[in-house]
Amino acid sequence: MAFRPVRLPADVRGELWLSSMPGRFETWRAFEELAQRHRLRSVVCLTPREEIAELSPQYHRAVDGGKLPFRWQHLPVRNFGVPEDPAAFRRDIHAIADSLRAGDAVMIHCAAGMGRTGSTAACVLKALGLATEDALQRVRDAGSNPQNAAQSGLVDWF
Repeated sequence: MAFRPVRLPADVRGELWLSSMPGRFETWRAFEELAQRHRLRSVVCLTPREEIAELSPQYHRAVDGGKLPFRWQHLPVRNFGVPEDPAAFRRDIHAIADSLRAGDAVMIHCAAGMGRTGSTAACVLKALGLATEDALQRVRDAGSNPQNAAQSGLVDWF
């Protein structure tokens, strides 16, 4: 598993990484080592808890047990979907952008690190001041992208 970096605006001190679900395609231990190496301060999880339990039981146990070495932000979105509460999503995205401006290393993930991750990352980039096309290109350069019209519409709306 690799953390895929997203190129941020020059005035943003933090780091943004995209990834698949921790512990899904690698051991939980390998993920913890990678998180430590990248000095992760925050992980943004886009998968509902049931999906975490099914795809990465060790991650699920760590979340439930409060044994994470980083701040965990849960913004659950069903697979191929968009957030159910747009106002809360907008608020949470701005908080992520503020963390990046403060110099934090943030990782965003869904199950595979593609559609939900790409859509959310593009919204974060827009919150950091980028235009839609530039935000989407930077997300594509990092290996993610909205996967359907609803997710693309979310990025346009943001």
